[in-house]
This record gives sequence, C-alpha cells and structure tokens, in this order.
Amino acid sequence: MKKQLTVLFILALIPVAGYTQQTGFNPEHMQQLMQQARQMQACMAQIDQNALAALGQRAQTVEAEIKSLCQSGRRDEAMDVAVTFGREMANDDNVRIARECGEMAQKMLPDFKFPTSKAEAKSSHICDVYTQ
Repeated sequence: MKKQLTVLFILALIPVAGYTQQTGFNPEHMQQLMQQARQMQACMAQIDQNALAALGQRAQTVEAEIKSLCQSGRRDEAMDVAVTFGREMANDDNVRIARECGEMAQKMLPDFKFPTSKAEAKSSHICDVYTQ
C-alpha cells in the first residue's frame, strides 16, 4: 500500500514540469510545492500500513458476505452488514488519515483541463494551450 501511495504521489508531480513551462512558474511556487510534498509524505507516514491492509482484507470478506446475502434474497441483512462496515470504515483513524492525505495531494495538483473526448474538445484544440 505504501508503494502504491508513493507511486501515486510521483505520478501526481509529473505534470508539474509541463506546468512550469506553460505558466511561467516561479521558484517560490516550486518551493511551496516541495513543502506541500514533504507535508504529504509526513501525512502518509502516520498511516499504519498493516492495519490498512487488514482493513482491506476485511472489506473483501464483508463484500463476499454482502454478495452472498443479496444472492439469497436477504437484502435487509445485506444492507445492515454494509451500513455497519461503512460506519467502521468512517470511524477508522487510518482511513481518515489516508483520506486527508489524498485531499492534500489533490490540492497540490495544478488544475489541468484535458479533454476526455474529441467531442468535448470541439471548442478548443489541445495545441492552443501550448502555443500561447
């Protein structure tokens, strides 16, 4: 899990190089980003990886239980199990910390407006961003 978070963090910073060229990025802003990266790393270090892995395994078990209950027509019981586990997840400190770290990572990223389809990009071309 820690490896996955590290990879996510690295992938999150890849666009920064292009962003610096595109927007006249200044050194102070880069220092601010680096400080935020250190804060995010410290945030992730607070997460008990073993507890998070155990919670992931428990989630798989609960999911199988819910699926079984649903398939046997015991929908109310399945909903009770889901709600109970949802509350457990919502109250878990490691999940809360991971969520906070994720929010911190999102705030670090520049707001890129990449199209997700050619139809969406009809009003402007991607190259227009790089020729300004």
